[in-house]
Amino acid sequence: MKKEVVTDAVRNSFYKESRTYWKDHKLDYNLHPEKYKKAMSLFHKNQDKFRKTSNTISIKRNDRIEKAVANFQNFDDKNSFPENSILFVGSSSIAGWKTSISFPNFSVINRGIGGMNMHEIIFHYNALIKKYNPSIIAIYCDIDIEQGKAPEEAVVVFKKLVEKIKADFPKTPILLLSMKPVMVDDFIGKDIRKNKAIANKELLDFSKKEKNVYFIDLATLMLHADGTLKTDIFIQDGMHLNKLGYEIWNPIMRKKILELTNK
Repeated sequence: MKKEVVTDAVRNSFYKESRTYWKDHKLDYNLHPEKYKKAMSLFHKNQDKFRKTSNTISIKRNDRIEKAVANFQNFDDKNSFPENSILFVGSSSIAGWKTSISFPNFSVINRGIGGMNMHEIIFHYNALIKKYNPSIIAIYCDIDIEQGKAPEEAVVVFKKLVEKIKADFPKTPILLLSMKPVMVDDFIGKDIRKNKAIANKELLDFSKKEKNVYFIDLATLMLHADGTLKTDIFIQDGMHLNKLGYEIWNPIMRKKILELTNK
């Protein structure tokens, strides 16, 4: 049987129409997912059908990430950053977190960049982590899972980053923040939320074996008692937290920071 050729026009039309449909239905889907079982199954089949494939593996420079890192460098060239600071590094959940306001009794450096994956954090390690000599390092990144990596692959890169940090800062506590469930997990791809949960379990297990490495569960309190996701803690895109969302995270983080600093 001749394999169906998927043109860019057909692929783009599918993604445009599906984005519009799920945008309009994301709240109802999260409240009543059983209503959409057939639609979601068909959507995931079409995602597989229309996914671009390549026989080669290439690593491309992300100009947006490079620009954000350069902006941080430009800021640092003009300002002195605090000694013994708490460094928050990672993807958009860090970038959108008003960490200085959330933790006013501590010196905080926020180096979050939306869409930055773990490999990019490691690539920019010197600029984003090493030069700050932090007293605590908090790491959040769910991008690798959302880009389709298996939980085991994602966790391996977390371990590589922890290894680098430990080599430079052997006494510095490292906080591995759990990957969060979001309203659009199923729209990103099949098993995304499940894979986040698996990765969280593996990070927890890893932290138990490592000195000065702590897994921080930020995800559980984002769920109702019946396991459904709280939908009022996200901005309109259904992916990024609003003020209510960060108000869930803040006391969890504050408790751990106080424990580690004895303040």
